[in-house]
Amino acid sequence: MQKTPTIRDVAQAAGVSLKTVSRVINSDKGVSAETRKRVLAAIEALGYRPNALARSLRGRKTYTIGVVITDITNGFFSTIVRGIEDEAFARNYSVLVANSDELLEKEKLYVRIFVEKQVDGLIIVPATGSQEYLRDLASHIPLVFVDRPPRDFSGPVVQVENREGAYRLTRHLLEHGFERLAFLASDLRLPTVQERFAGFRKALDEVGITLHTEMVKDGAKTIHEAYRKTHELFVLPLRPQAIFAANNLVVQGVLKAIRERNLRIPQDVAVVGFDDFEMADLVQPRLTVVAQPAYALGKEAAVLLFSRITCPSVAGETVVLPVEVVLRGSCGCEDVPQEKTFLKGVRNST
Repeated sequence: MQKTPTIRDVAQAAGVSLKTVSRVINSDKGVSAETRKRVLAAIEALGYRPNALARSLRGRKTYTIGVVITDITNGFFSTIVRGIEDEAFARNYSVLVANSDELLEKEKLYVRIFVEKQVDGLIIVPATGSQEYLRDLASHIPLVFVDRPPRDFSGPVVQVENREGAYRLTRHLLEHGFERLAFLASDLRLPTVQERFAGFRKALDEVGITLHTEMVKDGAKTIHEAYRKTHELFVLPLRPQAIFAANNLVVQGVLKAIRERNLRIPQDVAVVGFDDFEMADLVQPRLTVVAQPAYALGKEAAVLLFSRITCPSVAGETVVLPVEVVLRGSCGCEDVPQEKTFLKGVRNST
């Protein structure tokens, strides 16, 4: 498949800088006639098609931002969007939202659409795959990533302490005496899930417990898939004593399978999850979880984006927010609503 030419290819072919190519595309006067002719010839020879952003005058604001998330029907992401929207509304900005469904091609499509609409900035929950395609775009428009870092690209990120939260929660299960622990993941290629799995493994390694491969189930991207993979765990010769669900959709599938088998929580199998959700506080027994500050993630991402819109020279920053281990009855604890363990978060710039 032939590679689509980029602005970098044009600059290299014409022997000029990226900034010069951008000036030619935007019809800036500060370029000599000879250089302009050389750049235009390179554009024609390569078949490069300048995007709408490169053609626009960035000094003119549209007072809109674009947000690309994976799935608005997931309460975690819809709460992130609400945090973004509230911060944007306070600044007289509108928000355009699109769902990538964890598909990189859809993410690229919506980024291009938002760019053509000349949004003033973008907030992205990166899908699985490489975000290297954003490299040229980043010189034209402020970008901020939320929930997880991009791959093959460096940019400002707002996320939570995934590894530490999973580690603390797993240690708590071990303190209850559980030794056969299973881990159900939506997609182990995702940085967030990798970090949670690393925290889970660290806790087991510290006490010398071997994690067998059959106790790790990947690909539970939907409630139904999580339900199916939970049934696979229960037909093992030694079924798990406790299940760690990597996100709120996974844990719902786990609960469905347990209910179908008429098993008791936590007497027959304990259940914990990463990410709180409304039903976690309503099922019996109530679920022990790592609660993420979803609204704060969105708000912080918006604050960071607007700081870059106002001052494009602001350096890239990594913001790590605290998570909270909420102890309820599903792990074997006494189900006392106010019993909570707070995990200290970290905020640092890179």
